Order: sequence, then structure tokens, then C-alpha cells
Amino acid sequence: MGNSNIFEDLAVQKPTTANPVTFIDIGTRGGFQDDLAPLAFAVDAIGFEPEKEAFDQIKQADSGSWRSARMLPYAIGGVTGRQTLSVAADKVSSTLLTPDPAIGRRFDKPQFYDVQSQIEVDTRTLDDALAEIDPATRDFLKIDIEGAEMDVFAGSPETMAKLLAVKTEVSFIPHRKEQPLAHDIAAFFAERGFELMDFIEPAHWRRAGYVIHPYMSSENVPYSHGQMVQGDYLFFRSPESLGDDINAKVRLGLIALATGYFDHALMIFESPQVADTLMKEFSYTPDEIVVPASRRYGRLILRQAIWRQIRGLVPLMR
Repeated sequence: MGNSNIFEDLAVQKPTTANPVTFIDIGTRGGFQDDLAPLAFAVDAIGFEPEKEAFDQIKQADSGSWRSARMLPYAIGGVTGRQTLSVAADKVSSTLLTPDPAIGRRFDKPQFYDVQSQIEVDTRTLDDALAEIDPATRDFLKIDIEGAEMDVFAGSPETMAKLLAVKTEVSFIPHRKEQPLAHDIAAFFAERGFELMDFIEPAHWRRAGYVIHPYMSSENVPYSHGQMVQGDYLFFRSPESLGDDINAKVRLGLIALATGYFDHALMIFESPQVADTLMKEFSYTPDEIVVPASRRYGRLILRQAIWRQIRGLVPLMR
């Protein structure tokens, strides 16, 4: 995590240490995502990985910079019980839903849709899985489980009522039969007091290969824009929906700050009750907490952007 704990020596360290954040990562293959890495020193990470080999690899790895890291060997679904997992030729695309091979033919990407086998797996709702360890809070959820995200949301009302932020994969075409699409998920969260903050890492497909604008390929049609097929939505709970829960508002502001939404974090911290709490408990104004973190984060992002631009020139010059 290149941005791990970059705020640890700043003013934000005090309120963060006093208000640790629980990060829940569903679909942890390859390790925890680094969304909250700038505040990792005060983040309790909980991950789920049902496949034994991948679970063992992640569990044996160091907890990294997190305050704590815990892996649970469960598949998370909409129910606690047995479900059928459709295993695709590309195993990363295996899903609890039914893949639609017509989409694979349409984009000439059958490996994501052709089912090689079906196996019965034990799943648990997120509510049931978390009940075993009973985390102090349930704050930030990242989920990517190949189309079954809505089932998880609907099957765990207790967790949904407590979450402050959610990063979820969404689809704009039905990769699986009866799969809820992006607008369905947006409506679900809007009804529960969440606001759509951002659309992250949109994926665009074309029929021939994967090379799209602004690059050219050796395909028969060398250059083309692609169709938007999926990406990640980032939702934050509306501060107003939290009522007088000052601690929850502080954690929401910290999540916004860690993920780079400093203006939103400042708005939350400037509300009279929160600002008063920050001054009384930590002797800092909202500006003193947010501005130095924004400056450091911005400089890091600028350096990373320059490096990406340099790297991006290489394929353009081929």
C-alpha cells in the first residue's frame, strides 16, 4: 500500500485513533483493498475468502499496516445455507447467479460466461458471519462478488443499517440472468439514506480484444471506444440521516478523508456539533484536521499521476 498510514503524524491521527473504523472486504482474493490505507493505523479490517488455498495465502500474509486484520473462511451470500456456484472458464468470473452466455457471444468473451461446472457451496449472510466476531462498528464495506451484491445487501439488514460507506461493483448490462443493474443498486441505497459519491474505474468493452480509446490495436478495427459495462459505485451515508450520532459522523468524515473526498470531510466536520466535539476532545478545528491531510494526499496523487502519464506514453508510442 503505497499510501499506507500517510496521515499518522498529522492532526487527523488523534480523532482517528479515538474513533477506529471497521473495514469489511467481501471478495478479498489478492488481499485487502487499500481504500482506507491512509488511516490504516486505526482500521480494523475483516475479509472473507471461502477458497482454502487463497484463504491460507492471505491469512499467512502479514496483517500489514492495519490496526488489525482478520480473515474468515466464508462465502457471503443472500442466505445462510447451500447455494450453487457456477464456475466459469475464467474462475474469477464464477458467480452465485446464472451467467448469460449470450453476452459472452456478443462481446466475444465466452470465458467469462461459459460454465465449466457447478458446485454446492455453504454461504452465510453478512449479518450471520459478523455475529461470530461482533465488531464494535460496521463502517465501510467493499464488495465485488460477480453480480450477487444485491442479494448480500438485502439479506443483511442489520449491517446495512449500520454502514457508513459502501464501495460496490455495479453492472450496466446483465452479465447474469436476473442480475440487478446499476440503477437498481443506486435506488436501493438512496432509499436507505445513502448518497452516490463517485463512479470508480469504469470498464469499457469492445468485441475484438480489450484495447480501446485512446490506444490502437492490431485488430481488424484498430481503434474504437468501448461500451461501458461495469465499474464501482461509492456510496456515503447522508450526514443528516445519522441524526445526533456524533461518533458516526466523525467516522464518516474520516472515511471521506481517507478516500480523498476532503471537501466532503470538511463539510461533515464543520457541522456545529461535530466541530464542537473535535475542539473539545482533540483541540483541533476542522481546517486543522482536513487541510494538512489534503495537502499531503494531493501531492502524493500528483506524483502518482505524473508516473502514470509517463507509463501511458509507452503503449501510445508502440
